[in-house]
Amino acid sequence: MEHIKGAGVCAPLGFSASSAVADIKGNGRGRKDMALLYSEVPFNAAAVFTSNKFCAAPVIHGRELIGKKGKFSAIVVNSGNANACTGEKGLAACGEITKSFASELGIDERAVLISSTGVIGVQLPAGKMTAKAAELIDELDSSNSNEFAEAIMTTDAVKKEYAVLVETQNGAYVVAGAAKGAGMIAPSMATMLGFITTDAAVKTDALQEALNYAVADSFNCITVDGDMSTNDTVFLFANGMSGIIPNREEFFEAVKTVCVELAKMIVRDGEGATKFCTFKVVNAATEEDAKKCAFALANSPLVKTMLHGEDPNWGRIFATVGACGIACRQDNVDLYFEDLKYATNGVIVDYALEPKAAAIMKKKDIEITVDLKEGSASKTVYTCDFTKEYISINADYRS
Repeated sequence: MEHIKGAGVCAPLGFSASSAVADIKGNGRGRKDMALLYSEVPFNAAAVFTSNKFCAAPVIHGRELIGKKGKFSAIVVNSGNANACTGEKGLAACGEITKSFASELGIDERAVLISSTGVIGVQLPAGKMTAKAAELIDELDSSNSNEFAEAIMTTDAVKKEYAVLVETQNGAYVVAGAAKGAGMIAPSMATMLGFITTDAAVKTDALQEALNYAVADSFNCITVDGDMSTNDTVFLFANGMSGIIPNREEFFEAVKTVCVELAKMIVRDGEGATKFCTFKVVNAATEEDAKKCAFALANSPLVKTMLHGEDPNWGRIFATVGACGIACRQDNVDLYFEDLKYATNGVIVDYALEPKAAAIMKKKDIEITVDLKEGSASKTVYTCDFTKEYISINADYRS
């Protein structure tokens, strides 16, 4: 498996994209806020959607279409408006938009998906989007991965793309993707959208299994602020144009690699973030305990401000572990900053180690491991620090 530098959703054979300025938010800023992803041959599709019970109209629309296991040719994506908490009018807007693009493309409207991100509770201006159908279709090009990744951004500071080439005895195939997300990031789907494409020949059921496997240790293992969006969605599209029927295990790992790298980019781009932290909880009594403990640490405001302050205040970590409701004993827990064993059996190893721990905390990337010594289960979660900039971004989000 080889990383294809600078490549995105159009790296696999047959995929093309385009972007446009539709002024969906109505602020006249002139930024690209609408994109189209298209395949010259129909593709199989899999998806994982938010578990938020107040899910957005495009999530409802997508669940229905994906559930029918049909073939698809395109997806329309917009930023600036989530089309969430918009009732029947929001659902009607999804249908109006997909029908418009299908008509321009000369395909069945059930072959067009839609995805949205942005402000919740505002009706989606469908007319602005349908007016861009002809332009977006005319501008489709296989070199437009970057344009697609840019148009789906909201509070993101950077574009997020990743692609891998997988060599087989019969030839090669590509798995690639783009994602957006910087705030309102929490597990069960980690506000974020992800679009994964491949030219491997994979049937729908296997495609869904691969995506479920990949999401479990990627998008569902990140948190910026503990808040789950109404719109979180990850799609996986396979058009089979490489002609390669991949090895199951190899394909699953390729999809997981792309998802993990995109997920890490989301955390690194966390609103106002200055630190990227990997929390590892090892030797927990159960997998659920490991997950619960890791997310408690990754979501704790006290721990996250500790990260920002570059302070090895290990007491905050132990307090969080003890409060999270898992099987643990204070006199049995070890703590590591990177490979530095800082606490053992519930007490500090040596106060003289604090300068070394403080130096580790000054790094941009930090790894902290909690060894519970209760069993053999483990969990790794990625998070970032909390800063004053996070508050500023979200206080001004609608302006």
